[in-house]
Amino acid sequence: MKSDLKITSAKKDLINVSKSFYTRGWMLGTSGNLSILIDEPAIRQTGEPAKNFQFLITASGKDKGELTEDDFLLVDINGNPAENGSLKPSAETLLHSAIYKHTSAKAVFHVHTTNSTLLSMQNTECGVQNGIEFSGLEMLKGLGFKTHEVKINIPIIENSQDMKYLASIAPSYINEDVPGLILKGHGIYAWGKSVQEAKRHVEIFEFLFEYRVKELTLRKN
Repeated sequence: MKSDLKITSAKKDLINVSKSFYTRGWMLGTSGNLSILIDEPAIRQTGEPAKNFQFLITASGKDKGELTEDDFLLVDINGNPAENGSLKPSAETLLHSAIYKHTSAKAVFHVHTTNSTLLSMQNTECGVQNGIEFSGLEMLKGLGFKTHEVKINIPIIENSQDMKYLASIAPSYINEDVPGLILKGHGIYAWGKSVQEAKRHVEIFEFLFEYRVKELTLRKN
C-alpha cells in the first residue's frame, strides 16, 4: 500500500498548481493534466527506460479550477488504473508515462497555453518546423542553464491523435537538458525533479513563447 500521507500531500500540491495555471488561462475547459511520481522507478541501466513505477494523475474531464482530492487516480507504468474506482485516466496519461520512463522527472505538467499552440502551428518562415529555438535570453537560466549564452530547441511533435503512437515516438524527441516538448496544436508538456521545478519550467516556457509571439508581431509591423 502506498503511504496515504504521501498521496494526500501530492494531491494538495497538484491542486495548488492546477489553480495557479487555471487562473492564468492555461487549463481552461477541463484541458490539460498534471501528474506526480509516487513510486520511485527501479534504477535504470544506461540507455534503458525506467520500470515498475506508479504515478498520480488528474482524472479525465475534471475542471482544473475546481479540483478536489477526489479528482485524482493512481496509475501504473502503462497508464492503467492501479486501484478500483470510477475515475478514468486521460489517454494523454501514456505521454506522462513515456516521460517518466525516459527522464529523471518526478512531476509532469501538460497545459494548453495560447502561445505554445499558436507557435506550434506556424510555418518555417517563423522559425518553426520541428522545434522552436531560443538563445541569448536571461530567462533560459530558469530551465537550469548556468548562462544565457546557450541555444535550445523545444521539439514539436506532429499530433496524430493516436496517443499510443505518440507515446512510442516521444522518447526520440526528449532531450534531458530541455525539460519540455510541444504537441502540435495541443500545448506543451513540461517536467521537473519536483513539483516546484516542473511548475517553474512551465512558466519559463510560456514566457519564451509569449516573447516569440510578440517578437514576430513586431517584425510584421
